[in-house]
Amino acid sequence: MYKKVVLLYKSACQLTKKKHFRSVGVNTRIRQTDKASSPVKLPKAKHKITVKVISLVKSESVSSSANTNSYDSISSIEEHLKVPSMGRRTEYLCEKKSRFYLGLPEHVYQVVKFIVEVEKIHHVDVLITLKKIRTVDVYARLADDFEMSVTYIHNIFTRSIPIIAGALQELIFWPSSIEIKKRLPIPFRVRYKNVVSIIDCLEIEIEKPSNPIYQAMTWSDYKKCNTLKFLISSTPDGMITFISGAFGGKASDKEIISQSNFLNELPNACAVMADRGFKQIDFMLAKKNCFLVRPPSVEEGQILSKEKINEILVQFIIAPAQL
Repeated sequence: MYKKVVLLYKSACQLTKKKHFRSVGVNTRIRQTDKASSPVKLPKAKHKITVKVISLVKSESVSSSANTNSYDSISSIEEHLKVPSMGRRTEYLCEKKSRFYLGLPEHVYQVVKFIVEVEKIHHVDVLITLKKIRTVDVYARLADDFEMSVTYIHNIFTRSIPIIAGALQELIFWPSSIEIKKRLPIPFRVRYKNVVSIIDCLEIEIEKPSNPIYQAMTWSDYKKCNTLKFLISSTPDGMITFISGAFGGKASDKEIISQSNFLNELPNACAVMADRGFKQIDFMLAKKNCFLVRPPSVEEGQILSKEKINEILVQFIIAPAQL
């Protein structure tokens, strides 16, 4: 009985089965391009090679899809192929040649690990930001070095700048005068042993503001463009001790010193070294029992004589070498 029912069902399906076209008029053959008359010569399909390539891609995609993290999938493929990627090689060079790529000496590379641990930021983000600051490279080349998109590199840089600045802010402080004298360079020990601070103003070019008032405030006659100025102080051995806020390029060095917090941070009874651009600041330093010294080349504001050059050589080169 069951077999009869199955046979009747199959026969009914064959009777109700329709064709793939509606009528004879619609059932036309698909028009194909005449390869003999076509100016474009299509290459012959190599089915065997295509099948192998597709199978290889499928196997790689299956193996990489098992890893949820993109870094893990890339590293697994690299280990399989035994060929380091461009991004991995860039990270290796930044670590081994940190002075050249990041501006950090090799013995202070631990600062990068400190930022990563304290701020919970990715290690690669710190390398990208420091390399951008050090090399002033374009985003496109950084994207090629780290194998990322240009937009992603730009977002990493703008996001990481305030984070890294906040972490490094703790490293800017005034050491004691005794510690400064212990690390005083030999050329300073003869004539400038009381110098604890070397000051200078850094000007950074900015985009021209749309507001005419801001244009006038940021215009720099020295740089001939719109700039922002920062007062920077360092010890004779190069340690940064003070960085002021931003001032317009029109502000003079005297105004920056008086309006910044530099005089409050400056220790009492010490010497400050500055170039000829800092004028009329002696009386401000005298309030803290400090005095201003200038390098020999700008002390007199004229060309040095032969006798003066010999005196400087004796004080800064011959005498320190004999110590």
